Amino acid sequence: MIPLLKSSLLTLALILTFVVGWELYWRSQNLGLSYNDDESLWAHTRKEIYRSSPSKPVIIGSSRVKFDLDLATWEAMTGEKPVQLALVGTAPRPLLTDLANDPNFKGTLIIGVTEALFFAPDGSFPEREATKRVTFYPKWSLSQQISFHINRALEPWLYFLDEERLALRPLLTDLPIPPRPGTWGGPKFPKEFSITKSDRQEAMTDAIVADTAIQNKVKAVWLDIGAHSPKQTMPDAMLTGIFDSVKKSVDQIRARGGQVVFVRMPSDGLFYEVEKRSHPRAKYWDRLLAHTRTPGIYFADFPALSKYRCPEWSHLAPNDAVTFTRDFIPILKQKTGWAIPIRPTQTPVVTALLLPHQ
Repeated sequence: MIPLLKSSLLTLALILTFVVGWELYWRSQNLGLSYNDDESLWAHTRKEIYRSSPSKPVIIGSSRVKFDLDLATWEAMTGEKPVQLALVGTAPRPLLTDLANDPNFKGTLIIGVTEALFFAPDGSFPEREATKRVTFYPKWSLSQQISFHINRALEPWLYFLDEERLALRPLLTDLPIPPRPGTWGGPKFPKEFSITKSDRQEAMTDAIVADTAIQNKVKAVWLDIGAHSPKQTMPDAMLTGIFDSVKKSVDQIRARGGQVVFVRMPSDGLFYEVEKRSHPRAKYWDRLLAHTRTPGIYFADFPALSKYRCPEWSHLAPNDAVTFTRDFIPILKQKTGWAIPIRPTQTPVVTALLLPHQ
């Protein structure tokens, strides 16, 4: 009995030493604590859509609306917090179809459009994660929900639970092993890029905001993605099919009394120049609004929104996301006519900045 007790205590001591060492090491790296943006967190957030309103919209899209619309600022200005369902690096059309097919969703929807992802072909890789979340939601079991709530209580305190950045699999992908000729293992973002909050707000870490070297690493990732992206032009018949599918979903939501708006968030530098060439505005954005008869906000049309710079060409830093959101909400209200109550305690927005470029 005594040898067994000794071995148990030794095992416990080794485990505690490892966990404490692990925690101390990652805390020294200035990564910031982050929630796992997994299927359970998405499903938990998905349950909030039925209380949607103009001041509490549902947001779908890719990473830009997840970084750039600051949920806490939105809540401070309107009294309600949006439901953030956007997915990083993912085409949002499966999410739009899911909401359109949900007879109980009659709310307000903001759809972020990052052209290379939004207009990805049906069933392509950019849609995979969105399809996975939509499939998971109705199957979210009681045991998974209990596990989620336990983890959620612990995640703000322990790096050990960060499965997206610090588990074995993501750490193994960081090993400096060159790929085999003709293969590509996908993008490898630095761990300092961003953190996820409990409401699924995505934000850059202090480290990347302060360090241009880390920003340049992310820029290199964008260039790498571009080098491995398809170069052929999408056939017009396929593009028309996408427009028709989006219009069908938007019409379904409107038929139940819902409201929809498309938004094109900021990008700049080389990234934006490439985007303008690969996805000309007239062919994609303008046609999307005309085909679906839906209002849209394109950042470059408004001085209040086009003044922002993206540290790594594609997303706003947290402080800029706060002021961008303050600038964005009055423009959204003006553009859509939605009844969004803006609290008078906020700093007034200069009317001239709300007007689009002529």
